[in-house]
Amino acid sequence: MLMPAIMTSPPADREPPASEPAAPRSRPPLALSAGRTGVVFTWHGDRWRHSVSIDGVPFATSQEHTADGRDRSWPASPPLVELSTLETPNGPAILAVGLAGRSHFSASISPHPGEADTLLFEIACRIKEPPVWLGSTYLVADETVLVTAPHPGEGLPATVCWSYLVGPAGIRAMPPAAGGRGR
Repeated sequence: MLMPAIMTSPPADREPPASEPAAPRSRPPLALSAGRTGVVFTWHGDRWRHSVSIDGVPFATSQEHTADGRDRSWPASPPLVELSTLETPNGPAILAVGLAGRSHFSASISPHPGEADTLLFEIACRIKEPPVWLGSTYLVADETVLVTAPHPGEGLPATVCWSYLVGPAGIRAMPPAAGGRGR
């Protein structure tokens, strides 16, 4: 009688089936600078986290936890899982996408074309249900700084967009987004 083989890991020449969780991937950091201001994206668990420095001194770090501590559908910051770089007429840019729950996120990070030493973050989220929280969250000198996305208005699905600047003048929301401290 033949006994079934017990395999503890897939053979080296075979990808694990989709039902098996993928092993965590390590990815090299990706950096972008705008004069005195720089951002470095580092892989953290299942998404990219980013840190901003000014004159080489750490300034702000994105917060990647869930907004309310429970609902993974509404993270504190956009859950970026794929990054790519692009050359534009104004210089290099980073493009990113990700998803949480039923919402899809995209981001563009580039040097601000009219303000030296400043990075422009442009974020969009396609939502299919009213958000618990939508925006970007940073830790700056042990204080939480929020950039709150505008209210999506009536009618779903909808695309909500927000943008903000990060540089020597701090983190500044661009209307219609709102900036604030604490949560």
